[in-house]
Amino acid sequence: MARAFKIKVPASSANIGPGYDVLGVGLSLFLELEVTIDSSLAHETNDDPNNCILSYTKESEGYSTVPLRSDANLITRTALYVLRCNNIRNFPSGTKVHVSNPIPLGRGLGSSGAAVVAGVILANEVAQLGFSKQRMLDYCLMIERHPDNITAAMMGGFCGSFLRDLTPQEMGKTRNPIGRGASRTFWG
Repeated sequence: MARAFKIKVPASSANIGPGYDVLGVGLSLFLELEVTIDSSLAHETNDDPNNCILSYTKESEGYSTVPLRSDANLITRTALYVLRCNNIRNFPSGTKVHVSNPIPLGRGLGSSGAAVVAGVILANEVAQLGFSKQRMLDYCLMIERHPDNITAAMMGGFCGSFLRDLTPQEMGKTRNPIGRGASRTFWG
Protein backbone atom coordinates (compact mmCIF):
# COMPACT_ATOMS: atom_id res chain seq x y z
CA MET A 1 0.00 0.00 0.00
CA ALA A 2 1.41 3.38 -1.01
CA ARG A 3 1.69 6.33 1.35
CA ALA A 4 2.45 9.96 0.59
CA PHE A 5 2.96 12.99 2.81
CA LYS A 6 4.62 16.41 2.87
CA ILE A 7 6.96 18.01 5.38
CA LYS A 8 7.42 21.78 5.59
CA VAL A 9 10.11 23.34 7.80
CA PRO A 10 10.82 27.09 8.07
CA ALA A 11 14.14 28.84 7.72
CA SER A 12 15.18 30.63 10.88
CA SER A 13 17.11 33.60 12.12
CA ALA A 14 18.90 33.35 15.44
CA ASN A 15 21.36 35.06 17.78
CA ILE A 16 18.86 37.89 18.13
CA GLY A 17 20.05 40.77 20.30
CA PRO A 18 21.44 39.54 23.62
CA GLY A 19 19.92 36.08 22.99
CA TYR A 20 23.04 34.50 21.49
CA ASP A 21 22.37 30.74 21.04
CA VAL A 22 19.04 31.26 22.85
CA LEU A 23 16.60 33.34 20.77
CA GLY A 24 15.42 32.42 17.29
CA VAL A 25 12.52 33.08 14.97
CA GLY A 26 10.94 30.91 12.29
CA LEU A 27 10.68 32.69 8.93
CA SER A 28 8.26 32.39 6.02
CA LEU A 29 10.77 30.64 3.75
CA PHE A 30 10.33 26.86 3.78
CA LEU A 31 12.25 23.68 3.08
CA GLU A 32 9.64 21.26 1.71
CA LEU A 33 9.76 17.49 1.28
CA GLU A 34 7.30 15.44 -0.76
CA VAL A 35 7.61 11.83 0.36
CA THR A 36 6.15 8.69 -1.20
CA ILE A 37 6.54 5.16 0.04
CA ASP A 38 5.41 2.50 -2.40
CA SER A 39 6.76 -1.02 -1.93
CA SER A 40 5.64 -1.92 -5.47
CA LEU A 41 8.35 0.50 -6.65
CA ALA A 42 11.08 -1.03 -4.47
CA HIS A 43 13.10 -1.94 -7.57
CA GLU A 44 13.52 1.80 -8.21
CA THR A 45 15.24 2.34 -4.86
CA ASN A 46 17.55 -0.70 -5.01
CA ASP A 47 20.52 1.42 -6.10
CA ASP A 48 20.53 3.22 -2.75
CA PRO A 49 21.94 1.21 0.20
CA ASN A 50 19.13 2.51 2.44
CA ASN A 51 16.12 2.14 0.07
CA CYS A 52 15.68 5.88 -0.49
CA ILE A 53 15.83 7.87 -3.71
CA LEU A 54 16.42 11.57 -3.14
CA SER A 55 15.82 14.36 -5.66
CA TYR A 56 15.82 18.17 -5.57
CA THR A 57 13.98 20.74 -7.65
CA LYS A 58 16.30 22.61 -10.00
CA GLU A 59 15.36 25.84 -8.20
CA SER A 60 16.65 24.49 -4.86
CA GLU A 61 19.66 26.09 -3.22
CA GLY A 62 22.73 23.97 -3.84
CA TYR A 63 20.89 21.87 -6.44
CA SER A 64 24.05 20.96 -8.32
CA THR A 65 26.23 20.29 -5.27
CA VAL A 66 24.00 18.75 -2.60
CA PRO A 67 24.61 14.98 -2.17
CA LEU A 68 21.81 12.71 -3.40
CA ARG A 69 22.89 9.48 -1.67
CA SER A 70 20.85 8.83 1.45
CA ASP A 71 23.97 8.19 3.52
CA ALA A 72 25.56 11.50 2.45
CA ASN A 73 22.66 13.98 2.47
CA LEU A 74 22.02 15.81 5.77
CA ILE A 75 18.23 15.30 5.66
CA THR A 76 18.32 11.56 5.03
CA ARG A 77 21.42 10.96 7.20
CA THR A 78 19.52 12.56 10.07
CA ALA A 79 16.48 10.38 9.36
CA LEU A 80 18.68 7.26 9.26
CA TYR A 81 20.21 8.22 12.61
CA VAL A 82 16.76 8.45 14.22
CA LEU A 83 15.59 5.24 12.55
CA ARG A 84 18.66 3.34 13.74
CA CYS A 85 18.29 4.70 17.29
CA ASN A 86 14.90 2.97 17.15
CA ASN A 87 16.25 -0.33 15.74
CA ILE A 88 15.15 0.33 12.16
CA ARG A 89 18.05 -0.19 9.76
CA ASN A 90 16.78 1.46 6.56
CA PHE A 91 13.96 3.39 4.97
CA PRO A 92 10.96 1.30 3.89
CA SER A 93 11.43 -0.15 0.40
CA GLY A 94 10.28 2.21 -2.32
CA THR A 95 10.88 5.46 -0.38
CA LYS A 96 11.26 8.56 -2.53
CA VAL A 97 11.97 12.04 -1.16
CA HIS A 98 11.66 15.09 -3.41
CA VAL A 99 13.07 18.29 -1.90
CA SER A 100 12.34 21.92 -2.66
CA ASN A 101 14.76 24.15 -0.77
CA PRO A 102 14.82 27.92 -1.32
CA ILE A 103 16.78 28.49 1.93
CA PRO A 104 20.26 29.85 1.09
CA LEU A 105 23.01 27.49 2.24
CA GLY A 106 25.55 28.90 4.68
CA ARG A 107 24.00 32.38 4.80
CA GLY A 108 22.70 32.51 8.36
CA LEU A 109 19.11 31.45 7.70
CA GLY A 110 19.29 28.07 9.43
CA SER A 111 19.54 25.83 6.37
CA SER A 112 21.30 23.05 8.29
CA GLY A 113 18.86 23.38 11.20
CA ALA A 114 15.92 23.10 8.80
CA ALA A 115 17.51 20.03 7.19
CA VAL A 116 18.01 18.35 10.57
CA VAL A 117 14.43 19.10 11.65
CA ALA A 118 13.12 17.79 8.31
CA GLY A 119 15.19 14.62 8.75
CA VAL A 120 13.86 13.92 12.23
CA ILE A 121 10.27 14.51 11.09
CA LEU A 122 10.94 12.29 8.06
CA ALA A 123 12.07 9.42 10.30
CA ASN A 124 9.11 9.92 12.63
CA GLU A 125 6.70 9.74 9.69
CA VAL A 126 8.22 6.92 7.62
CA ALA A 127 8.52 4.65 10.65
CA GLN A 128 5.32 5.96 12.28
CA LEU A 129 7.19 6.40 15.56
CA GLY A 130 4.61 8.75 17.09
CA PHE A 131 7.12 11.08 18.73
CA SER A 132 5.97 14.33 20.31
CA LYS A 133 7.47 17.62 19.13
CA GLN A 134 9.55 17.72 22.32
CA ARG A 135 11.01 14.26 21.65
CA MET A 136 11.73 15.19 18.03
CA LEU A 137 13.39 18.38 19.28
CA ASP A 138 15.60 16.25 21.55
CA TYR A 139 16.74 14.19 18.55
CA CYS A 140 17.41 17.36 16.57
CA LEU A 141 19.59 18.72 19.36
CA MET A 142 21.61 15.50 19.47
CA ILE A 143 22.69 16.29 15.91
CA GLU A 144 22.67 20.09 15.67
CA ARG A 145 23.72 21.72 18.94
CA HIS A 146 22.25 25.15 18.17
CA PRO A 147 18.92 25.23 20.00
CA ASP A 148 18.07 28.72 18.74
CA ASN A 149 17.80 27.70 15.06
CA ILE A 150 16.54 24.17 15.72
CA THR A 151 13.75 25.25 18.05
CA ALA A 152 12.59 28.01 15.72
CA ALA A 153 12.54 25.53 12.81
CA MET A 154 10.67 22.88 14.83
CA MET A 155 8.19 25.11 16.66
CA GLY A 156 7.94 28.15 14.38
CA GLY A 157 7.44 31.70 15.62
CA PHE A 158 9.68 33.49 18.10
CA CYS A 159 11.40 31.01 20.42
CA GLY A 160 13.82 30.90 23.27
CA SER A 161 15.67 27.74 24.21
CA PHE A 162 18.81 26.55 25.92
CA LEU A 163 20.63 23.33 26.70
CA ARG A 164 21.26 22.17 30.20
CA ASP A 165 23.47 19.35 31.41
CA LEU A 166 21.73 16.14 32.38
CA THR A 167 21.87 15.10 36.02
CA PRO A 168 23.53 11.75 36.83
CA GLN A 169 20.05 10.30 37.42
CA GLU A 170 18.86 11.50 34.01
CA MET A 171 22.00 10.10 32.37
CA GLY A 172 21.16 6.69 33.82
CA LYS A 173 17.54 6.77 32.65
CA THR A 174 17.83 8.36 29.25
CA ARG A 175 17.70 6.52 25.94
CA ASN A 176 19.58 9.44 24.41
CA PRO A 177 22.42 7.69 22.55
CA ILE A 178 24.68 10.69 22.94
CA GLY A 179 23.47 11.75 26.38
CA ARG A 180 25.02 15.22 26.36
CA GLY A 181 22.11 17.44 27.31
CA ALA A 182 18.44 18.16 27.36
CA SER A 183 16.60 21.15 26.05
CA ARG A 184 14.28 23.63 27.64
CA THR A 185 12.07 25.58 25.28
CA PHE A 186 9.62 28.44 25.38
CA TRP A 187 7.89 30.04 22.44
CA GLY A 188 5.25 32.57 21.74
